[in-house]
Amino acid sequence: MAYSFLKMLGVRDTIAQNEKEYIDIAVKLGLDSEWRRGIAQRMSQRHDRLFDDKICVTALESFYQQIVRERLERDLCNDRIK
Repeated sequence: MAYSFLKMLGVRDTIAQNEKEYIDIAVKLGLDSEWRRGIAQRMSQRHDRLFDDKICVTALESFYQQIVRERLERDLCNDRIK
């Protein structure tokens, strides 16, 4: 989910392609306060892309509802077998 959120926010320079890049980005975020502030500023300026996107929220809601339904159905079947 973080990957899709970062893409939606247009902050792709914090997306790592591998473990080494992940570490490099984490170190840069920790040590380069100017770069970190720039990242935070872009995220803040574009937060509406993330929070105003009803498609994302609806899809996540549907996913959770499906998982709950499947879990309830599985539990009902297990109760009948007992």
